Amino acid sequence: MSQGYEFTGEQNDLIGRLSRKMSLVGTVSVVFGVLYLISAVLLLVFIFQDKVPADVFQKIPEDVRSRVPGNTYLWGVVVQAGLAALIFLLIGSWTRSAAAGFGEIVTTSGRDISHLMAALSSLYKMYSLMYTLIVVTVVALLVGLALQLYLRSGG
Repeated sequence: MSQGYEFTGEQNDLIGRLSRKMSLVGTVSVVFGVLYLISAVLLLVFIFQDKVPADVFQKIPEDVRSRVPGNTYLWGVVVQAGLAALIFLLIGSWTRSAAAGFGEIVTTSGRDISHLMAALSSLYKMYSLMYTLIVVTVVALLVGLALQLYLRSGG
């Protein structure tokens, strides 16, 4: 019975607008993910500059090369950029997938509930990732705070 349910025209209009906005947000998120990924790769080039052909490395302006910090610092930035790339790519992909599911509700008939459930599944994945990141961040902050207090107390 629920397979044949159809949303009203007004509901379809709202769902369609949501789908378009989610699609744009998902696309922008994917673009940011790609930019972070490119950043991580470029930073790896600086870390392994002794392994890169000299003529390739010489194409980088001298003022840029002279401002690059040491490799120890760069590894942390590479990890951060790589994780940010992964997070943005996943969130963007799941947002675009949910947007496509919502879009299918508007453009097809007879399967609104199954399209809605597919869209909700993508949103569930995205929010599960965000939830996990929040929990990990809070735990890391609490451990860091406890460690700071321990070290300051002479431990």
